[in-house]
Amino acid sequence: MSDLFELTYIDPGVTSFTRSAGGMLRMETDRELFTEITVRRTYPMTRPYEYLSVWTKDDKEIGIIRNIEELDEESREELVTELKLRYIIPAVTRIDSIKEEPGLWTFQVKTDRGDLKLLMRNIHEHIQMIGVNRLIITDMEGKRCEIKDIESLDAASRKHLSKVI
Repeated sequence: MSDLFELTYIDPGVTSFTRSAGGMLRMETDRELFTEITVRRTYPMTRPYEYLSVWTKDDKEIGIIRNIEELDEESREELVTELKLRYIIPAVTRIDSIKEEPGLWTFQVKTDRGDLKLLMRNIHEHIQMIGVNRLIITDMEGKRCEIKDIESLDAASRKHLSKVI
């Protein structure tokens, strides 16, 4: 009987990642070619380029890449591109307002992808601190955005934020 939690690590020395003519990400090892793969982060917030899980188009895990830095430059570039496409999280550039109405919080923010309105019932369940100055905000509908560095926000935005964190 096989161990359900046995991990297969992908050997970076014999593995490369490229794109097919149609733009699909593919992985080639010294033994096999996987023509359509997906890459998933196992630690998306704290280790975005470590312990990446590689899956077939049939949703079967091929293995784990310990660290993207162990791969050749072209493979690293392809994986970074793929992860950016898969994990789109708008970055907050300004907070226009944070308002509390009975039972509902409303955040109006500007992001690198446009204006965003976030609605939350319990604000403390929807704001996740990552480190000292980084936040992930998720609203009731699952929309997410990120404040990469609170200190990089303008003074008015920091003032709005200081009222809730």
